Amino acid sequence: MKHIIAIALASTVMSASAFAADAIVYNEPAPASAPMIAPGFDWTGPYIGIQAGYAWADLDNIPGVGSADADGVLGGFHAGYNYDFGGFVVGGELDYDFANVEIDGGLGEIDGVARAKLRAGADLGQVLVYGTAGGAYATADTVLGDFSDFGWLVGAGVDFAATDKIIVGAEYLYHDFSDFDNTGLDVNVHTLKAKASFKF
Repeated sequence: MKHIIAIALASTVMSASAFAADAIVYNEPAPASAPMIAPGFDWTGPYIGIQAGYAWADLDNIPGVGSADADGVLGGFHAGYNYDFGGFVVGGELDYDFANVEIDGGLGEIDGVARAKLRAGADLGQVLVYGTAGGAYATADTVLGDFSDFGWLVGAGVDFAATDKIIVGAEYLYHDFSDFDNTGLDVNVHTLKAKASFKF
């Protein structure tokens, strides 16, 4: 009888120990998951691409007319190079737009704009927000003849790295052409464009 009681007590103790061990295992807190880290993107390197958009302009001191507005579409191609310093990106870009920016009153059109720009902005991972400034060269076909002249520009834009190679973005530019081709004509041109680039 004593043996039976001893065996029963031993079994009870072992069962209780096993239950306690299970309770300890099941009550352990789950390990904390590793924090999610946003993937980085290196903007360093050359790129080429295309752009298209809308332009509007103010023309003042038109001989025999005074002032006029202009608007229309434009599009073309670009090429540039960026250097990524980590949180800051600098670069340069050349572009050309074929344009059909018609001047009110049938006076003609601005038919082309070439640009050389410096860019600098904040590296936000897959997003680059930047400012830009540089020089521009515009051509115009008017009832008074063909004209062309140099001016300056400032603007801003945003680029998004859709993949390691494909970048899409948008850009606004303000152009100033004072005394256009020594005619006394002042031309201010605004452009808003969508861009798509291939990064090498």
